[in-house]
Amino acid sequence: MKLPINTFFTLLVIAFAGSSTAQGVDDRTLQAEDVFDSFLSAFTNSDVDGIVNLFSEDAIFWGTGSAELVEDTAGIRLYFSGLSKRPPGQALARAQNFSIMELSNDSVLISGMWEVVPRGQKTGTPLRISMALSLQDGVWKIVQFHNSAIPGS
Repeated sequence: MKLPINTFFTLLVIAFAGSSTAQGVDDRTLQAEDVFDSFLSAFTNSDVDGIVNLFSEDAIFWGTGSAELVEDTAGIRLYFSGLSKRPPGQALARAQNFSIMELSNDSVLISGMWEVVPRGQKTGTPLRISMALSLQDGVWKIVQFHNSAIPGS
């Protein structure tokens, strides 16, 4: 039996859409985006533990105000400790634009922009971000983090 060309292409698209490779890529991208969203949410909610728990124990970290490279979660906790003095929701952390690049089944990069908007304002401080995530024991963890102000702003 010969299939009409439209039916053939429809079946072909369905077959590829359901393949494990295509689904795996989409799942990893969504899971990496969830980590970024969790970071932004924890920042907005002044949740230091929530932020620190996103990082692997051996993560390397450059915060916007870091004088030295931080190489452990204790240093990351210290960096964000000032957030605990801020009421939750006093500043909104939100993504502006970013890209996600899959390097392998267990390694993803995120690079882009986010901003911190004080309560009651429409715009805030734009920041650049890059983070590398690694799948560790079934959980995506940030293994490298860099955040910086935009030159001239």
